[in-house]
Amino acid sequence: MLIALMAFCALDAQAKTKKQPRTVYYVVCGSYSSLKKAIEHSEQMSEVMFYPVYKTTANGKTVYRLCCQCYYNKADAEKDLEGLLSGFKGDDWWIWPSKGLAKCVYRPLSPKDGEERIPALKPLSEPLTE
Repeated sequence: MLIALMAFCALDAQAKTKKQPRTVYYVVCGSYSSLKKAIEHSEQMSEVMFYPVYKTTANGKTVYRLCCQCYYNKADAEKDLEGLLSGFKGDDWWIWPSKGLAKCVYRPLSPKDGEERIPALKPLSEPLTE
């Protein structure tokens, strides 16, 4: 009986310390109800910046978001949105907090050779804006 109680306590403690996904703050430059529309917008913008498309759920519906960068810290995302990215941003740019890395469903072609796809975004640990 004592061994069973000790095992239960150990499992309970293990469950409580289970690691939660780290919040990732994406800078969103467009959100669409269809993947096709998100890809079209991504392709239109590809001459200057290259935006991968991420799939998520908002208000019970699947949405596709164009994102230009992501961060582990919200303040860093805000700093770059108002700093480095301010020259590109439109009125509808905003910061999306995602529980962990979001699912990348489309990556535009790289300008490097026109055959490779750009990589999915990786969270920055500090802003690019000084």
